[in-house]
Amino acid sequence: MVVRFWGVRGSIPTPPGTRHIKEKVLQALKGVSGRDLIDERAIEHYVERLPRHIKGTYGGNTSCVELHSGDDTVIFDAGSGIRVLGLHLMDRRFGQGAGTVHLFLSHTHWDHIQGFPFFLPAYVPGNRIIIYSPHPNVERRFSLQQEASHFPVPLKSMHADIEFVSLEENENVAVGHLDVKNIKLNHPGGSFGYRVKKEGKSFVYATDTDLTNLSGSEMERYIAFFSQAKVLVFDAQYTQMEALGKEDWGHSSSMTGVDIACDAGVETLVLFHHEPTHDDNILWDILQRTRKYAEMKGFQQTDRVIMAYEGLELVV
Repeated sequence: MVVRFWGVRGSIPTPPGTRHIKEKVLQALKGVSGRDLIDERAIEHYVERLPRHIKGTYGGNTSCVELHSGDDTVIFDAGSGIRVLGLHLMDRRFGQGAGTVHLFLSHTHWDHIQGFPFFLPAYVPGNRIIIYSPHPNVERRFSLQQEASHFPVPLKSMHADIEFVSLEENENVAVGHLDVKNIKLNHPGGSFGYRVKKEGKSFVYATDTDLTNLSGSEMERYIAFFSQAKVLVFDAQYTQMEALGKEDWGHSSSMTGVDIACDAGVETLVLFHHEPTHDDNILWDILQRTRKYAEMKGFQQTDRVIMAYEGLELVV
C-alpha cells in the first residue's frame, strides 16, 4: 500500500501569502554566508538541505489522502486537495473514462467535501466514483453543496457513474484485496475514522476527533482500533494549550497523538489537519517539540513522528 498526501490543512484552505514567502527567502539567504555557491548544482544542493519550513511549505489544501494498492485507488476525504489529486489521476486511466475511485468520508463538514466539485475524474463518462460513509443522506449533502446558490454545476451534471454506499458503524467493507473498517470519532456532528488492512499490515486515518479527556473504556476502544498500525494519520490541529481552551471543538493535539501512538504500538505517527493560523514556522516548531516529547515517552524512532505535508508519500 502506498499512501500519498494531497491536502493536510483543517477548517479552510490556507495558501502562503507574500509575507510568508518573503520570510522564507530571507531565512534561506541568511544561511548562505560562508558557503561556496559557485554553480547551479551547489545552489540546488544547499536548497535541498534546508528544512521544509524554509525551502517549501507543508501545504494549504484541506484534507485529502490517497491510498493506492495494485489497481485499487482509495481516497480519504474530498477537501480542496482532491482537485490536485484529480489532475494527477487524469494522466492515467481516469482520463480515458476507465478508472474507479473508492472515496471514504470522515464527515461532511465543508473542509472535507469542498474539493469534490473540482474533481475532474467525476466529469468523465465511464469513470466510477463510489462514495462511502456511515453518515445519513450523504448524497443529499453533496447535492446541496452544488445547488445553484453555491456552485454553477449540479451534481447530476458530473458525467461519471457516482454511487453512494451507506455504511453501518463498525462495518467492514472489502475494496479489492483491502479490508476497510470504520470507527465513530469524537467530533461535533460526528466523524468516522478508517482502518485499512492488507496482508497483516494496517493504515489508519483518524482526523477530526478530540481524544484528549476520555474515560478509560472510551480510550481503550480507540487504542484497540489503532493497535499496531504501521501508519496512523492523526488529528493534531491544536497545540496542547489550544486544545484545553477548545474542548468542544472536536480536535486533538500532537502530544495526545504521541500518547495514543505509544499506547497502541503505532510505528509511524503522521500529524494532520493543521490549524489555519499555524504557518510553516509554527508547524516546524510543533514538530520539534513533539519529537522531544515522543523521545521522553519512549517512542522508538522519533523521526517516525511526521508533520504531514502535501507530497508526502509513505509505503505501508
